[in-house]
Amino acid sequence: MTSSVRHIVNQYVVRAARRNELQAFLKEKGIGTEVYYPLPLHLQECFASLGLKPGDLPESEKAANETLALPVYPELTGEQAEYVVGSIRVFHAG
Repeated sequence: MTSSVRHIVNQYVVRAARRNELQAFLKEKGIGTEVYYPLPLHLQECFASLGLKPGDLPESEKAANETLALPVYPELTGEQAEYVVGSIRVFHAG
């Protein structure tokens, strides 16, 4: 019996204290990124009935402000991945 099951990476998310600046920098370099949860779950309208307010879950709020999804997909080449990593290094070095 052979298996055709293999792992697929859906998102590659990093945390950056200067997330918005990094995202803008990467965009200038032609690198697409995404912020999937700009508002922590406990502050979204659908969870308003929980009665939570800003400051109640500070780590969730910090993560919402710092997380950034980098490109990841099966066709991403090693050279492209190195370009992304190198660009992030340049951002942090500057």
